[in-house]
Amino acid sequence: MNFIRQSLITKALLLFTLLLVGVMTVGTILKRSGASGISTNVFLISLLVLLVVIFTAFVVDVMLPLNRLTKEIRHLFSGQNYKRVEPTTVDEIGMMTNFFNEITADLEKISYDIKERRRMSSELDIAAQIQKDVLPKETPPAQGLDVVARTRTASEVGGDTFDFLLSPDGSQLFIYIGDVTGHGVPAGLVMMMVDTLVTALVSQGIADGKTLIIQTNALLTPRISSRIFMTNVMLRWDKNAQKMYYTGAGHEHVLVYHTKTESVDAIQSGGIALGMIPDVSQIAQEKEIPLELGDTIVLYTDGITEAKNPVGEMYGLERLKKALQQNGYRPSSENILDGLTKDFSGFVGEYIQNDDITMIVIKYLGPAAENRKVQLIVNTEKPTGAKKVWGWT
Repeated sequence: MNFIRQSLITKALLLFTLLLVGVMTVGTILKRSGASGISTNVFLISLLVLLVVIFTAFVVDVMLPLNRLTKEIRHLFSGQNYKRVEPTTVDEIGMMTNFFNEITADLEKISYDIKERRRMSSELDIAAQIQKDVLPKETPPAQGLDVVARTRTASEVGGDTFDFLLSPDGSQLFIYIGDVTGHGVPAGLVMMMVDTLVTALVSQGIADGKTLIIQTNALLTPRISSRIFMTNVMLRWDKNAQKMYYTGAGHEHVLVYHTKTESVDAIQSGGIALGMIPDVSQIAQEKEIPLELGDTIVLYTDGITEAKNPVGEMYGLERLKKALQQNGYRPSSENILDGLTKDFSGFVGEYIQNDDITMIVIKYLGPAAENRKVQLIVNTEKPTGAKKVWGWT
């Protein structure tokens, strides 16, 4: 008889059949008994009893489960507290009850996910703001240099970093750029750790880039996962001697535009990334970058060279060198960076980039040039995907 409980139509037909059979049975019995005066009353009473029994069965098996279900549905639609309804039948009402339970369970899960995402989004906003606060807003005077720096993250929290730090005696200016593997919160945390360590070590009086890289690595390595590391190039500008030095930590090339020959050198930064091994004292080296008036140094992260256009082609080092060769003659670092940005934007177009992008352009103007403040553009806003040519803002 299970098939009867699986369909409301079957139930209705069954109850109608019972009513019809009951009426015919009572009528037949009364007719055969030959009763006349009492037959009508007995017939009506029997019919009434049968109707009550059928109606009671209908109410218990159909109306009450339906009423419980519709009550909780109204609570759901009106935003009131609702609860799970235990199915008592396996018919259409039972199916609707199970469906209601499944839907509300999914809604509760979705509601929890939305709340959790809002919480995470809020925390990411805080992390992005902290990172933005860590990146430099103003810089010490860079006598003899004209410098511009720009960065754009691929997500709320990025792994690219740069800074300009003056030694306690004011004679040395450290300029560095770094790139943590990946991006997002883990990369951002490592980036802020490195920034903190470098700032603290410079404030203690370290006077050369090699020692700064060695000690930063020694303090960083035990405190991070072996799967996370940061590539870095540390420049040291000796204001008095007007000389530039570099120490590499597994980073991209250092590009140098020579004004006299209108040529570009790509110097391998050398070294090994921070956080890979505990001691880099036998690997790190500080070397001079010979500069003449008008020469330009470009530091960048791999978000530039590994950027792709809509057909999947990478920008590459050679394109960057060619763009610098075509724009290195310009009178200021900002003009040069604008030229490089135009070439880069023309290549990637509207294609959304998946890595952080940072670039620093340093033009040597000589000791007689007046001090210029470094021009900074920091964009930590997540790209919206709007159709527009790539830019720093």
